Amino acid sequence: MFPTLRRRLRVQALGLSLLGLLMAAVPGQAADRLIVSYGILERSIAVADLELFAQTGRLTPQLRAYNRHLQLSQEQLEQLQQVLSTPVDLSPVAVSQFLYTEQGKLLLKQLTRVMQTPARQAGFSALRGALILAAASGEGEFTLLDVLRHYPTEAIRINVAEGLSIAQEITEAILQTEAAIALVNEVAAQEVAAAADHPPFEDLMQLVQAERQYGVRRLRLVVPGLSQPVEIYLPTLLSGQQGMPDNGFPLVVISHGLGGTSTSYDYLARYLASGGISVAALEHPGSSSQQLNALLEGRTDAVVPDEEFFRRPQDVSRTIDALSRLQTQEPSLQGQFDLTRIGLVGQSFGGYTALALAGATYDLDSLGSRCPPGTLSFNPSLLLQCQAVRLGDPGDSLIDPRISSIFVMNPIGSALFGHQGYGQISVPVMVVAGAIDTVAPAFSEQIQPFTWLTSSDRYLLLVSQASHFSVIGDIDLEGQPVTIPPEIIGLRPDLVQSYMQVLGLGFFKLTLEQDERFRPVVHAAFAEALGTSPHPLSLTTTLSEEALNEALR
Repeated sequence: MFPTLRRRLRVQALGLSLLGLLMAAVPGQAADRLIVSYGILERSIAVADLELFAQTGRLTPQLRAYNRHLQLSQEQLEQLQQVLSTPVDLSPVAVSQFLYTEQGKLLLKQLTRVMQTPARQAGFSALRGALILAAASGEGEFTLLDVLRHYPTEAIRINVAEGLSIAQEITEAILQTEAAIALVNEVAAQEVAAAADHPPFEDLMQLVQAERQYGVRRLRLVVPGLSQPVEIYLPTLLSGQQGMPDNGFPLVVISHGLGGTSTSYDYLARYLASGGISVAALEHPGSSSQQLNALLEGRTDAVVPDEEFFRRPQDVSRTIDALSRLQTQEPSLQGQFDLTRIGLVGQSFGGYTALALAGATYDLDSLGSRCPPGTLSFNPSLLLQCQAVRLGDPGDSLIDPRISSIFVMNPIGSALFGHQGYGQISVPVMVVAGAIDTVAPAFSEQIQPFTWLTSSDRYLLLVSQASHFSVIGDIDLEGQPVTIPPEIIGLRPDLVQSYMQVLGLGFFKLTLEQDERFRPVVHAAFAEALGTSPHPLSLTTTLSEEALNEALR
């Protein structure tokens, strides 16, 4: 896994260096050459040579001479060819709108480290025009070479020294990730070896499946302040069952990530409900698919409004309040929900939401020290987290004491909460990390923050070869704001989602119902047996900050 990730990211770094040519100057003729400079050394490369290479894979004599210095392997050359020729499926409006957002401007500013005008001046004002023209000329589908063809100067200077500096920073981040993942696997293996008397895997799977004795009834709840109804999944008694629990079913609320909907985790909601847990899946209006559609269609200029960082946790609390009222006002629902036992599921931005509700507090000093990122960060989630710099400190106002446990997948918040903020969480936490997540990287957003948790009941689950999108149920359906290629989603999202079902049910049975029979289900030995190729699992409860720091050294 690691060599593949390393090769991919090194080529991405080289692609970022080439992307620097997208920045600069004023409208005029298209660029016909790149001036590649390193100190006092310079070499000129014709854009036509790159076009020929992208189309055929052949190196012109000029490119062969340059490659003698770079020493790219045949595999790396093929990957670079793909970088140059792979189309991006975005409309001119979508490109324009993103590049006018705070995140887009920050990304362009960082890229100016690599790109310079022929007079060695940095700038990014022409990038928007070049990209928009490229998108328009290709009817919404364009390549990096298409942007070159619309670039408005006769030459673009590429600062190799800055490109290598970025590549070095990315390489260091890769090495950190590799060391952290290797340590998680090692510690999980030690926990497996120490569990000689762990119950057989087959018996535990039978235990999980035996809980799934309920039907599932769907209804929709209108919550004041939410633009879309909340999807409710209720366990229903089947023929032959004795009756409902005396105090009703525990409740789990699901908070989607950026661009998601109330049905993004339908697969998980139905599974939990069939296991005797009621579920409420809400849609956050300021960060749903509708918000991204509004951005891409030019109806807003923000990826998310600033207030969404506060509003998301409040949406969840409002939903719980509404369920409490509904239970007393609607006779058919009386006694359905046990609101003394409430869990949360959150993914990505929804993971942030769950962490905030469970007790994580803002550390604005930590956030300010990391924002804005000074380079092309290996952690793109920082672009979103840094938006919260403008907000005041909410203190403990986002915390909902009714939350009993949280199950967070690919959560973000390392900079926003920091070491101190994570340490405020006292409820049980299951943190799920995807080993090849390039949106919220496993090391910086899950593994390291896991070691900051002080809860006595904490779990870290690492899913090998899983991406940021592997757990999202509707990511590959039509109508999504941004099309995610299958290779980015991951190899077997269906398999990863089945893990979330089994471990999610086991986690909430243990933490909400205090059913100790399920403790072995959230154990390293069970996770190892559950995981299978291409997504084996490693689960640990003992990874420490000291061990992680030592591994990084």
